[in-house]
Amino acid sequence: MMGKDKSTGDYLSNALNQPKMSSPKQRNPSATKNALLDAARTEFQRTGYNGASTRNIASDAGCNAALINRYFGSKIGLFEAVMEECIDLAPLHGLSPNEMVEALADIALGKADPTGGFDPMVVAIKSSGSEEAHDVIRNKLGNPMVEQLAALIGGNNADQKAGMLLSIVSGMFVGRVSVDADALSAEHDDAIRALLGHAMTAVLLSGT
Repeated sequence: MMGKDKSTGDYLSNALNQPKMSSPKQRNPSATKNALLDAARTEFQRTGYNGASTRNIASDAGCNAALINRYFGSKIGLFEAVMEECIDLAPLHGLSPNEMVEALADIALGKADPTGGFDPMVVAIKSSGSEEAHDVIRNKLGNPMVEQLAALIGGNNADQKAGMLLSIVSGMFVGRVSVDADALSAEHDDAIRALLGHAMTAVLLSGT
């Protein structure tokens, strides 16, 4: 029964003015995949493959962890998608041997920069203890990087030279972050750069 002071029109008006329940927001699959990839880059770079949590990745991406399996099949599938982003060595194209050595030394000395952007090589180093991640690292990063650099170097033993140079670059990260020796700290960059130059030049020019 309606109250004494309420008319049928009043009740209809109130009903029409009630806030409507919003319909569930449609999820954009492309945006969700990109959000998961962005969150995975951060997590894998922070902890490496074994330490990465799919729950953390999904939470940072603002979605349910089940969507990782939906879009990438598994954690290793997500890792493979992240590692597709091989470092682009095209900026080294056309450089003289000395210029190439200087550029590679810059890359090596920048490996321990915590403010740097996503770096798949750092992810690979932090994930090196994972048997599950090993083949992905080799096939999506290691071999493609060697092939890129070898094509730029040319000549005899180009693949081996490229592999050695990239090992020197990644070794600086291990020395500075994993070993954390005072002798390799940033305050010694000038001396380290000179030594890197000598080592890389010896590799690059060997057999020429």
